Amino acid sequence: MAIPWLLALKAIPWGTILDNVPVILRSADSLVGRARARSDAAPGNDVEALADRIAMLEQRDRETAELLTRVTAQVAALTTAGEVLEARARWLLVMAIGASVLSVVACGLALLAVRAVR
Repeated sequence: MAIPWLLALKAIPWGTILDNVPVILRSADSLVGRARARSDAAPGNDVEALADRIAMLEQRDRETAELLTRVTAQVAALTTAGEVLEARARWLLVMAIGASVLSVVACGLALLAVRAVR
């Protein structure tokens, strides 16, 4: 039962996932830092402070969209790997059924050969 899991783990593009982890962590740290800086800043009602806040929110939206694009690409890669595993498992099932049929036929022929010799 452990071997299919090992094959599944080998088919996942871990290199791609691990390559993007630092970028995701940097983006998350950046967002947390900006959120802390904003909460530390004194609240203001002037137009300039509101414009700065809107610009910060727009930047955060762009970063979130970029992060979602990367996550979507990783999910697509994982989906492709899953489909490959599914196709391989189906092929393996067909081969196992064929091997079983062949072994039954070989046993039948061996039984007939033994009876013919007697």
